[in-house]
Amino acid sequence: MSLLKAEQILKYIPGRVQSMTNKTEKWKISRRSFLMASSAAVAAGAAGNFLLSGCQPKEEKPVADDKPQRPLPAEPEVTATKFNVCNVCSANCAMFCDIVDGKVWRIRGNPDDQVCRGHLCVKGYSSYKMLYDPDRLKYPMKRTNPEKGPGVDPGWVKISWEEAFQLAGEKFNEAKEKYGPESIVFYTRPHDFAVRLAKAIGTPNLVRHHDTCYGSHEAVWRATVTGKGRPWMLDLYNAKYILSFGWDQPSKGKNMSAQGYIHALNNGAKAVVFNPMLTATAALASEWIPIKPGTDLAVCLAMINVIISEELYDKDFVEKYTEGIDQLKAAVQQYTPAWAEEISEVPAATIERVAREFATTKPAIVPNHKRDAGGPLYANSWRTSFAFVILNALVGSIDREGGVIFQRTPSLKPFDEVFPPLEFPKARKETIMGKEKFPVIGPTGKLGSVTMAEAILNEKPYPVKAMFVRKQNVLAVPDAPRFVEALKKLDFVAVADILPTEIVQMADVVFPEPHFLETSGMTERIYFAFYPQIALKDPVGDPLYETKGYGSIIIGIAKAMGLGEHFEGVSGGKLDDERLKALGSSMDELKASPNGLWSDQKPFKPKEEFGTASKKIEFYSTMLKEGGYDPMPTWQPKRDLPSNDYPFYLLVTRYAAHRMTESQNNELVMQVAPVNYATLNKAIAQQLGVKDGDEVMVESRVNKIKLKARVIEGIRPDCVSVEHGFGHWAKDLTRAFGVGANEGDLVPGFTVEEMIALKDPGATGCMSDVCVKVYKA
Repeated sequence: MSLLKAEQILKYIPGRVQSMTNKTEKWKISRRSFLMASSAAVAAGAAGNFLLSGCQPKEEKPVADDKPQRPLPAEPEVTATKFNVCNVCSANCAMFCDIVDGKVWRIRGNPDDQVCRGHLCVKGYSSYKMLYDPDRLKYPMKRTNPEKGPGVDPGWVKISWEEAFQLAGEKFNEAKEKYGPESIVFYTRPHDFAVRLAKAIGTPNLVRHHDTCYGSHEAVWRATVTGKGRPWMLDLYNAKYILSFGWDQPSKGKNMSAQGYIHALNNGAKAVVFNPMLTATAALASEWIPIKPGTDLAVCLAMINVIISEELYDKDFVEKYTEGIDQLKAAVQQYTPAWAEEISEVPAATIERVAREFATTKPAIVPNHKRDAGGPLYANSWRTSFAFVILNALVGSIDREGGVIFQRTPSLKPFDEVFPPLEFPKARKETIMGKEKFPVIGPTGKLGSVTMAEAILNEKPYPVKAMFVRKQNVLAVPDAPRFVEALKKLDFVAVADILPTEIVQMADVVFPEPHFLETSGMTERIYFAFYPQIALKDPVGDPLYETKGYGSIIIGIAKAMGLGEHFEGVSGGKLDDERLKALGSSMDELKASPNGLWSDQKPFKPKEEFGTASKKIEFYSTMLKEGGYDPMPTWQPKRDLPSNDYPFYLLVTRYAAHRMTESQNNELVMQVAPVNYATLNKAIAQQLGVKDGDEVMVESRVNKIKLKARVIEGIRPDCVSVEHGFGHWAKDLTRAFGVGANEGDLVPGFTVEEMIALKDPGATGCMSDVCVKVYKA
């Protein structure tokens, strides 16, 4: 096999001063050529057309085609249209579902929805394919084969719902009685019903996935601005300068980000993208700067220094709404553009120019969402997220039009107010995720998936014996093979899901849920909400299979455990109706709405106070200081750096067409983005003897995976990029099985003690902080 050492790779990296700038200029891509560029920009790939359908740059001209065009078939007669909300991702775009002969024929965006504005992404348009997926879980099942793992047949047998509930109730009670209630873990997304059941059982262990998702942003915004959590709304529509550090949501198909970004560019905004790879977001931008991975913090600190030292910041905003500018000024004096150039390989002149442009062009924004340079990719991501907050505050772009805005959501009655709880048993304070040891993120509960496997295998701080899982998968955590071993150690695993995923293959009992198009309810607008708005979920028809909703599953387990009194009179329908009545409406009124929306339109009024103890945005964070963390974002490198044995940085991206590990069985999406690749720079690939389409091994210190190579020019020579979501080993997923590989296998997990040692207030997973070697398979 052919291997390259780190010093061999370095000679292919453009010069660190003038030649880097020249290379950046050479690789600029105009918006006019986006569709062609996005096919070369590996993150967007073939999904570009689908992602931007209906919201492409207005100056884009259709390409002449001499081929004769076949006439479109006549549209069938639509017999009904249902309002619903897309649940493929957490943007929850409101949509219309057109029904023909009892089946969903077409899905359209709701033009009155603030989030989608009448347009969906490819994930939303194709979501009905999962509804009709023949691989769906159709009835409750129990395992008959005690052996577990990849390639093992679970020996499923169909059982009744009553038997499924009784089995789960019996096993959970057995674990509770023998090992204590803390031996039961809930690995789910936040949900009122599941939280109540966990409290009724007495377990403190509700593990969340946010430490692989956005935990660093959550912790930083909580400590410096909100006192609670992070804002979700980016007002790109009104922005005039967009400064991106790894933020790549347009490429990843986040609908409102793609629309806002393109609208801003068409409206004359300038976008500067720092990213090691030429993604579609970078291709659309005015300037792409191929920064060294994990060094964004250095550039941000240098920009903060320039803006403060040259007094370019918004003095009125900083004086009225922030605290700690003098301490910040003293702290960043050491971080000069020349210093940042040595670390990031971005020329000092470029750093200075971009900083000045950003500070003097209003409104300006540093967007953040998930898995950008601010989190949670690297050991220094939380510091980078803190720098994002400071940059936005210095230019007056926190809760101001064109900046990062706090979503205006309806004041919904809390679950416990609608259904007052009974007294719960006192839960043990100590948790398997070390919640009590992380004073900033711990109170939010948004942590634990990164350290869960080691906690189970090492039985620290105590044994875990049973688990309930919903909307999570084996492939979503670092070092997935290690998590499989942890699941094998458990006495009992119950899973609620729609498809027979890898986590289902590890289950002892399976509860099939309906597809979201078969469910009813309501969803508040969060990802883009200038005013409070609620969208209706109206099922497109009767459930196709023997499924039950999540709330009913939780209540069924509770009753089987003898805890049914905690859910007396509780239902999702009553919860929704009581919440709407408190707003002066009702579910009947929402259903009668001509657009399936409840809206409380009011003028946007910027916040005058924030959620910190000082009521201001804190450049010097008292919460971080009291928690034992650095109160300002000082420099720290990423955890893993290239070596002769592992000379490449690992980049992880996502196709616009896919949603994490959930969509690889969707026949329509798989036509658009059928497999993931190891994407390499052309010059390096030649040195490795690798051609486009060759099979290569990508190996880290913990695991190795096999992928086909994709060879391009638009990626730094010291990087290899892999798309997330592939590598499914569940044979019951007939389309997804055996396609591609899971890059998460390459990423090491953590123990709680190792996480504490990182001094990361978000306790996040460093999901790209790993170096690898690449060689022909």
